[in-house]
Amino acid sequence: MFTVAEVVGTDPVDLPPLEKTISSEALNNLFHEDTSLPGAYLVFPYCDVWVMVHGDRTVDVFTEYAATTAVNAVPTDSDGQPTDDRMVVLSAQNGRHAFADDELETLHEIVEGADDATEAWEDTINYAEQR
Repeated sequence: MFTVAEVVGTDPVDLPPLEKTISSEALNNLFHEDTSLPGAYLVFPYCDVWVMVHGDRTVDVFTEYAATTAVNAVPTDSDGQPTDDRMVVLSAQNGRHAFADDELETLHEIVEGADDATEAWEDTINYAEQR
């Protein structure tokens, strides 16, 4: 949140709760400090920017993000700017997968039900490939 606050030029306490966009528990479970996921990342819109969390637990913030995903409609407003609509893009060795707002609860349940980060990623990617 501190990185986002710096990019958007506000105090972190003035940002909306992250939980309105993505489950912080799901983030922690996907990117557990004991599990290395080289090349994996997750992208989601938050406060008019895109947040990218990498498998090594580093975070990048972008004002624009062009996704090549199974979903063609990355949430943007009429000016093409990212919105706070909930959406997650996962990238792993077998490709990119996008989850729109109506699938995020299922995604959260899959991640929560896993025993570790590796299983969370495998179960999530299996779900993405089967839908």
